[in-house]
Amino acid sequence: MAFGHGVVAWSPIDINMAKQANLLLSDTGLPPERVLIDPLTGGLGYGLEYTYSIVERIRLAGLSGDAMLARPVLCHLGDAWKAREASDASAAGWGDVDVRGRRWEEATGWACLAAGADLIVCRHPENVKALGRHTWR
Repeated sequence: MAFGHGVVAWSPIDINMAKQANLLLSDTGLPPERVLIDPLTGGLGYGLEYTYSIVERIRLAGLSGDAMLARPVLCHLGDAWKAREASDASAAGWGDVDVRGRRWEEATGWACLAAGADLIVCRHPENVKALGRHTWR
């Protein structure tokens, strides 16, 4: 806190745990404008539907006046690469594994942005370009 750093409040994909993490951080005196919510992002085929609903619920609660959830949301897209469909090199019929992994991450990123994420973390540089070019500013 002495040096003004921001904090990423990571919590398992659960809206109540995200809120509790923010409550505990506020109890330490950390200003709310220095907190990002990271609710854990499941990749496409690996829990994306649940991720989408949690991010959307966090965003809606924050917009409805819940001060503990009215913070920017960060989604790390790394789990998209863990899905078997994205990384199984033995499935030659599915095409190039690098292209599949990139597309898997990109699809996850689009869904997170649609759910209301403010910041996404990508592993593939082409996805940084693709997703960054079409985000809302």
